[in-house]
Amino acid sequence: MWLTRMAGEQLKRSLDRLQRGFHRSPPAFRRAAAMLVDAAIVVESFAVALLFRFNGDVQKEFWLTFWPFALFSALAFVLLLNESGVYQSILRYTGIYQGVRVLSATAIATGGLFLALVAVGPYGFGILKLHPVPLGVVLIGSILAYLQLVAVRLYPRVFYELSLREVGRRTRTAIVGTGEPGVALAGHIWRTAATETQVVGFVSKSPAEVGRHIEGAPVLGVVEDLEELISRHGIDQIIIATPQASREEMDWIWRTSIRASAEVKVMPDLGEFLAEGAIKLRELQIEDLLGREPVDIDLDALSGYINGQRVLVTGASGSIGRELSRQISRLGPAKLVLLDRDESGLYYLNEELHRDDFFDAETFVGDVTHAERISFVFERFRPQLVFHAAAYKHVPMMELQATEAVLNNVFGTLNVARAAGAYGASKFVNVSTDKAVNPVNVMGATKRLAEMVVKQLSEEYPQTVYTSVRFGNVLGSRGSVVPTFRQQIEAGGPVTVTHPDMIRYFMTIPEAVSLILQAGAMAERYGTYVLEMGRPVAITDLARKMIEIMGAPNVRIKFVGLRPGEKLKEELFEEGEERETTGHQMVFRLSAENMSPPGDSDLSELVEAMVYHAREQEAGKSLEFLRRAVPNYSADDLPKPQESRLDYPQGW
Repeated sequence: MWLTRMAGEQLKRSLDRLQRGFHRSPPAFRRAAAMLVDAAIVVESFAVALLFRFNGDVQKEFWLTFWPFALFSALAFVLLLNESGVYQSILRYTGIYQGVRVLSATAIATGGLFLALVAVGPYGFGILKLHPVPLGVVLIGSILAYLQLVAVRLYPRVFYELSLREVGRRTRTAIVGTGEPGVALAGHIWRTAATETQVVGFVSKSPAEVGRHIEGAPVLGVVEDLEELISRHGIDQIIIATPQASREEMDWIWRTSIRASAEVKVMPDLGEFLAEGAIKLRELQIEDLLGREPVDIDLDALSGYINGQRVLVTGASGSIGRELSRQISRLGPAKLVLLDRDESGLYYLNEELHRDDFFDAETFVGDVTHAERISFVFERFRPQLVFHAAAYKHVPMMELQATEAVLNNVFGTLNVARAAGAYGASKFVNVSTDKAVNPVNVMGATKRLAEMVVKQLSEEYPQTVYTSVRFGNVLGSRGSVVPTFRQQIEAGGPVTVTHPDMIRYFMTIPEAVSLILQAGAMAERYGTYVLEMGRPVAITDLARKMIEIMGAPNVRIKFVGLRPGEKLKEELFEEGEERETTGHQMVFRLSAENMSPPGDSDLSELVEAMVYHAREQEAGKSLEFLRRAVPNYSADDLPKPQESRLDYPQGW
């Protein structure tokens, strides 16, 4: 046993030295050597075919005609293989395309040999006419040649991958998903020398696949038996490679894997999971588990809406504005104008668009509260589509900075929306928020007033289609709850939650922006659109899931009480507002709205007075006019703050 192992290791070292020496040789030498090997294979294949034809007893005259035929055949095969590009390939990466190229060359060579023999037999002369090579030899010999030509190219890949699998103790991994992404991932893992991952097998949804092999690894079982499979096969890591999996399925796989002490990772898009030769898997993220399904977007409608248009995005370097800019850039605008007061954010956004080969963007550093700067942008570019995403959004901060909220959220919207009408833009889309519904804070009240301003300007400029789009919280935006929780967990906690009963709606930034574009595309007259936010999420549950995902069981949750301007549950529409369906199941239009100031109040006069006092830094007087303009704005609806305490969930 010991001697056998030593002999095998010595043979492997010798083969490795031979292979390294071969790869160091000049390319012309390697190609010539490969051609000689292929020629020898062809001659050997036809010789074996001839022996089969005569049961090993070949007459001398057949051998005399065979050798010219065999040499001619070898030359034909080698020339056709060279023409198909086989000799330019790297052997250890041989795959199906190499097999197809060899098959193509073999088929052409075989057909040519058949034609040559048919012509030589009846019309030949001398010995060739009397003793032609049997046609069966051509068929059998070609099949044998093809099999050996493919096999000799597969051996280097097999040896290479086997050598990788024998390197040390690696992470035993099971891939959930037997589709193309999972198969591609397994192949890349086995061909990557630096990887510390060993693919033990696959986990499938289909019982019919159990026991079969994919890329040399077995299908271990079905997803329902995941916990048992992890225990039975000693799995250290589960990789989810099923892009079509629902969030509920992702959550179940994650919880089952964690319960069985296996790490969970997720494979991103097929085209993105390799970077610089290394496997680029990502950790499971909270976005994967929040129950949001992929959004179905009518790309044809969006492309027809954006393509060839001049588009302005305000607040372009913010979370929503940045994603708007990305998605719009992929839809073929004639010009994309990016406006923001954050010059660094604009610079990095423009660089990102350039990396994506989009060069039709113009960056403008400017403030939406400066009417002259806004007029200059409209005068210069005459945008046809305007997406107004510039706004202050942090509720507690705006409670303390009320005058800035009024100036930016109300006066800024007024400036941009008025310029859109005055300069003949075809559409103006105002990005709003669920906090504008029954507002209890300054931020929400100013956004509600911004919606009212948009409606009034739609009457003043009927040639421009004005619309507002309301939605809830987005995951991953700057200052939002998910990155805040992540930072707190990384710092060792505690994770601060304002109230045990706090509930919010969430969607991802790309999802929200896609639906904003969809709503803008379908708007043909003034209207307020509301996005379907799905199921509400308890913030306490969100915090606990994040703590579990990040593997920090000792981090505690601390309830600190509601902050100024916060309420327990957000709403998307209020009493008196009615929703109607649209052409998209996740976009609704309000058919009845509460968008008028009370009594005989003139909205323009209220806004003018409010802005005047805000500029004078008279927050109290400015808020008085804000309450008059938005009569259901009330901060008295807030529950009393909870006493600060720590929450220690059972089992933690």
